[in-house]
Amino acid sequence: MRSGKADRLTYLYTQYINGLCTETELQEFFELVSEPGMQETLQELADKHLENIRPGTLQSAIDWDYMYNRIVQPAPAQNPGVVKRLFSRWYRIAAAAAILVVISSTVLLVFYRQPNDKITGNNSRYKNDIPPGGSKAVLTLANGAALPLYNSNYSQAQTEYIHMFKLDSGELAYSAKTRAAGYHTLSTPRGGQFRLVLPDGSRIWLNAASSITYPLAFTGSERKVAVSGEVYMEIAKDAARPFKVTVNGIEITVLGTRFNINAYQDEDIMRTTLLDGRIRVRRGTDSWVLQPGQQMQLRQDNDFQLAMDIDTAAVIAWKDGQFSFNDDDISAIMRQVQRWYDAEVVYENRAPQHFVGTIPRDVPVSKLLTMLELTGRLRFKIEGRKITVTQPLN
Repeated sequence: MRSGKADRLTYLYTQYINGLCTETELQEFFELVSEPGMQETLQELADKHLENIRPGTLQSAIDWDYMYNRIVQPAPAQNPGVVKRLFSRWYRIAAAAAILVVISSTVLLVFYRQPNDKITGNNSRYKNDIPPGGSKAVLTLANGAALPLYNSNYSQAQTEYIHMFKLDSGELAYSAKTRAAGYHTLSTPRGGQFRLVLPDGSRIWLNAASSITYPLAFTGSERKVAVSGEVYMEIAKDAARPFKVTVNGIEITVLGTRFNINAYQDEDIMRTTLLDGRIRVRRGTDSWVLQPGQQMQLRQDNDFQLAMDIDTAAVIAWKDGQFSFNDDDISAIMRQVQRWYDAEVVYENRAPQHFVGTIPRDVPVSKLLTMLELTGRLRFKIEGRKITVTQPLN
């Protein structure tokens, strides 16, 4: 029979994972976790949280001392023989804005954002840092001219063919002056993202190192664009003119829907995820119709797979300002890091570590790396814009 404390821990754990803890509940949660016998309950809760991600029993201990020293006390403790109250450790860890639950080779990341959203500078051992990416792109016009676009350098502009303007939402929109033929390409660099409203009212989000090529004006019986990298789209309905997207030899046809394409060349799998509506994915003579919550996966060996019951919120977390890790290994995570922070990543070692959780994209890279280091199985070095992944010496 479960104890009252176990039931209380279950409630507090759920509140914590969902980011709903009050300050009093947060304090109670960390205090309860440190009590004898509660580790087994915490293990069960974490197992249930991850059972849809990594099947089977997940077992491991949490290295509380290592986590505490890495977040709160970067320098070695002067008197390691002194036993501190675990509640004090956990409360200070929470105040430092991050905890992890380490389970087998999977790590559950929980980022707790304080009201002032700051981790004090003396908590970082890194000598330099890399700021997060921001809103920036380059618009290549039909005549080949390139127009840099940043938050601060455009409100409206005109060319021979179009009138561009910035909406209150920050999106780039434009109206065509003529129905002349020609294409524009909006591309984001590493460390950039951007939003665009097409002439038909469709809304486009570009992740870092991505692009969309589209006509000056949609004419004829269909609307066609080409994309690369990662793009989220909310397509305006127009039954008379289907919207078609080409990417890596694939054609996606929609009438009006929301979907995400991840087609980076350095990823092993191209993923097309449908949030609502319907889309048809076609390659050559083969085609598939996706329903909401489904994801079409194209592997490098040209094998297609249809995945069901996808966590669509996690897929588009990037557009909402979050990294979302869903049992991702360190290589997959660092590919996201190098694109968003415009960093070079090199490896001395690759630990067989997987991560689950979300972290804001608006934090310096040191905060993200500090969380990943808390397992005790990974270390990072930042030199300029180069990040080296290694393992600590035992």
